[in-house]
Amino acid sequence: MTELLPKIAVRPEGVLELVSKIRKSSHDLSKVESRVRRVIADVRKRGDRALVDYTRKFDGVTLSKKDLTVRKREISGATRRVEKKLLSAMKFSLRRLQSAQGGLLKRLDYSQVSGGFTMRLISRPLSSLGCYIPGGRAAYASSVLMTAGLARVAGVKRIVLCTPPDAEGQVNPAILAAASLCGVDEVFRVGGAQAIAAMAYGTETVGTVDKIVGPGGIHVAVAKQLVSCDVPIDFFAGPTELVVAADESSNPRSVAWDLVGQSEHGQDSICGLVTWSDSLADEVRGEIERIVPGVQRREYVEGCLKKGFAAVCVDRRRAADLINALSPEHLQLMMANPEGFAGLIENAGLILNGEYSPCAASDYCVGTDHVIPTEGFARFRGGLSALDFVKTIWMVEGSRKGLRRIIPALKTLAYAEGLPNHSLSVESRFKR
Repeated sequence: MTELLPKIAVRPEGVLELVSKIRKSSHDLSKVESRVRRVIADVRKRGDRALVDYTRKFDGVTLSKKDLTVRKREISGATRRVEKKLLSAMKFSLRRLQSAQGGLLKRLDYSQVSGGFTMRLISRPLSSLGCYIPGGRAAYASSVLMTAGLARVAGVKRIVLCTPPDAEGQVNPAILAAASLCGVDEVFRVGGAQAIAAMAYGTETVGTVDKIVGPGGIHVAVAKQLVSCDVPIDFFAGPTELVVAADESSNPRSVAWDLVGQSEHGQDSICGLVTWSDSLADEVRGEIERIVPGVQRREYVEGCLKKGFAAVCVDRRRAADLINALSPEHLQLMMANPEGFAGLIENAGLILNGEYSPCAASDYCVGTDHVIPTEGFARFRGGLSALDFVKTIWMVEGSRKGLRRIIPALKTLAYAEGLPNHSLSVESRFKR
């Protein structure tokens, strides 16, 4: 078996070089962007015909234009086609998510009275939303909950879902059941960059949306980035990433299993260990060698871990520097005093503290969202939340006394900017 999770001794001056090497090992974005641009342009030009052609080309499925739309009775009936145990699990996950995120929305009801002015922050839901749900190697019903489920909590009026069909031209029943639970309005058998283009610019069948969210492969993530100049998106959410930061107090078997678990998404994923304990790195690698031969989806696990890493740093501070430079999607802290180490972290999409906060738990049932920035975009923001489905508006109400009080400063600023009528419009209220 090819070496899994290669060990790397990290020199402090070599951090940026290592980060570049890790990111380049997953995919070449420049080549992907060129291909995706052509797909988007074609969908804008030919509409449904392009969607049908790309579904045949990329998914190996021949559909007619009318087949692009999943019928409403098929969506509503899906809850009866999945196992009750699965349906119950989806409801459990959705309740946890909605409870946590609904509580966040309530905190937006904010007001302040200052100097005769009452300022209130109000929120309004987006009118429409497009959710992309990956297909292919797995059926991501949980991603429906994490996108459409949140949109429903926020009160989005129209929710559209695009997902690629299977080999028989069908949408996985679990995805449809989740769509039914979340109150999705429209589902289309369309995947890949072409689905993003359809939701952004519209075709004869797929209507445009006000925002596009959801995870996907590298082509989907790049497509979202390219259309973002015309339609808002959540962020770059491509193949998954997990970095486990651990020390000699960690359970090497737990570390190994968490890396194996996330690596089954495929070789485009990034999974690695960051530590300052050379012996722990060896123990984790040994556990991986013992675990991998017997796992399901072994080819995906091996493909990812062959490009993974066990980075051994000189100390905790240098380990934090490496993590901040990499800005991973998921950061799992399995060490003594994880809270203290978390204080050193500036860039991570989601931080999971301790032995009993594994990445897989946050993927499904904790209440946080599993749509999180990848490719280093965690430098700028964290994961999806209910706030991504609303817009906030300030509402201001002034009193006569309050307005009169600000006239001197307002007049000075307006005249300094060469806009005297701004000041005169305010002063006119106090002149007969």
